[in-house]
Amino acid sequence: MLALISAGIGLHGFNQFAIVAALPQAAAQVDGTAWFSWAYTLYFLGSIAGGTVAAALRDGIGARSSLILSTLVFAAGGLMAMAAPDFSWIMAGRLVQGIADGLIVAICYSLIPANFPSALVAKVFAVEAVVWAVAAVAGPLVGGLLTEAFSWRAAFLAVAPFVLVLPLLAVAARPKVTEAAPVLLSYATVALCLAASFVLSLSSVATSSVLQVAAIVAGAGLFLPALKLDGRFGPKLFPGGAFRLGSTLGHGFWVLLLMSASHSVGSVYLALMVGAVWGFGPAVVGYIVVLMALTWSVVAIVASRVVALGPRHRWMRSGALFQFAGFLAVGTALATASVPLLLAGQVAIGTGFGVAWASVNEAAMEAAARSERDLASALLPVISTAGYAIGAGLAGTIATATDLVGALDSGNPAGPALWLYGTAAAGAVVTLLFGFGVRLKGT
Repeated sequence: MLALISAGIGLHGFNQFAIVAALPQAAAQVDGTAWFSWAYTLYFLGSIAGGTVAAALRDGIGARSSLILSTLVFAAGGLMAMAAPDFSWIMAGRLVQGIADGLIVAICYSLIPANFPSALVAKVFAVEAVVWAVAAVAGPLVGGLLTEAFSWRAAFLAVAPFVLVLPLLAVAARPKVTEAAPVLLSYATVALCLAASFVLSLSSVATSSVLQVAAIVAGAGLFLPALKLDGRFGPKLFPGGAFRLGSTLGHGFWVLLLMSASHSVGSVYLALMVGAVWGFGPAVVGYIVVLMALTWSVVAIVASRVVALGPRHRWMRSGALFQFAGFLAVGTALATASVPLLLAGQVAIGTGFGVAWASVNEAAMEAAARSERDLASALLPVISTAGYAIGAGLAGTIATATDLVGALDSGNPAGPALWLYGTAAAGAVVTLLFGFGVRLKGT
């Protein structure tokens, strides 16, 4: 079971990291530079779509069949992108892959509370942090080597081992679900969520700061009726207490959303800014960026060994403080060209995720009513993806308003960097406040 869940998370990680080096070459070769950002925008949109319907699909045809079907769809999307005669095929393939990826990750998350006792949940997340770190390190390496040795098309084969092994593990593991009533597909709420996600995604491709701000505000505004009307027109999509102040589940959802969004605001342009300030090569820049994920992995393993409830609460709530310090450090490092401060900031951000992420997920899972625990678990990665999408849109708005492109050309992105990471630090402060409402249950 642990191997099955790890294969799903590994597929998700490699899919994100392995094609980083390939997409720029693909865009240049098939005349897609003007549409480049849509390869990521459509992927995020598809991932949110897949995640919102995952619980209903799992309960409709079974966890095993859902994972096998999703893997086949993922493979089809990869083949579509790999054989692309023009960039529109790559965009379509990324959309299909996003849908399948969202399904796979959400289903794997939903299997954790059904197949592991509460005492082991933190350790399961620690293992998945390791899987994510391996993907962060090996993904760009494998994708880059395939791109250099063959072509950008070969980079889409980097995830082939996961595509082959995931269906086999789904058959061998015989995943269980809880005895809760089956989750039915909520067409109305899913439609509203997708409309909100699409409008929000327009912020990353808009050419003016006014349009970007309008897209962010309108997209966020569309999520409100999705929450308010959920369950009134068909089955519920969100578990009781989702995003509601005063409930552990609601605070947990907000923390996951804000942690992801805050990190995304700073990290979207980090590689470009590091390259402009210090002139490092792609490999060095890549591993500076990956340092955050490596730290997350190591700290998560150590944190998983803490079992006493009091210390776990203190470490969990300190995550936002580590993020706050890390964001300020990275922003200052980019403004002052300090490599030690840059590395320290990346380590601090990774530490924040490492001490908090697993515990917040566990608290949110266990806070849901037993009949809705699978549904809540399946939505956790969707909430994180939505946070990264919001952060990316906000980062694009700040980059446009501060003329980041011009600052990169001049080799001095200090002003935009301080705005980006200052905004991320402000998000960490809000995360800290919400974090006081997240409480773990005693085991």
